[in-house]
Amino acid sequence: MAQRLIMTVLVFVMAIACGCETRSADTEQIRLGNRDWTLELATDEASIRRGLMDRKHIPSGTGMLFVFKTQQVHQFWMANCLVDIDVLFIDGQGRIASMHRMKVESPRKPSESVLAYEQRMKMYSSRIPVRFAIELPAGSIDALGVRAGESVPLDTDRLKLLAK
Repeated sequence: MAQRLIMTVLVFVMAIACGCETRSADTEQIRLGNRDWTLELATDEASIRRGLMDRKHIPSGTGMLFVFKTQQVHQFWMANCLVDIDVLFIDGQGRIASMHRMKVESPRKPSESVLAYEQRMKMYSSRIPVRFAIELPAGSIDALGVRAGESVPLDTDRLKLLAK
């Protein structure tokens, strides 16, 4: 009996450790271009504000899906980001509105105020009102060959309910 319990616990721990669970409440699986992606969900103000800041690497096939409360023009920046990031801004119907290849900014200098640091950031705008954004590893836009106006297979109605 004890051996069976130990084996059950080991199998459970191994499944978690190897990442066998491909979807959790905090991720979304989508097919974009010719590949599958696991995207972390950013659905509240704190996670949207944090985004992919301080990441030293964004693994291939991963990224972040931002779900905004309302459809409006959104702007992203690269404050505290350590790697280049591609972003797709997506409207409420799931169509790509605009895309950007965002570049790492030089770090904040010890003598630089937070305000001065933030004011020198380049802003990447959706240009038109959008409800979603997807951040992917640099080079993904070119590798996928996606274009403005293309549809992204998102369950937009379900995702909109997740916005906090």
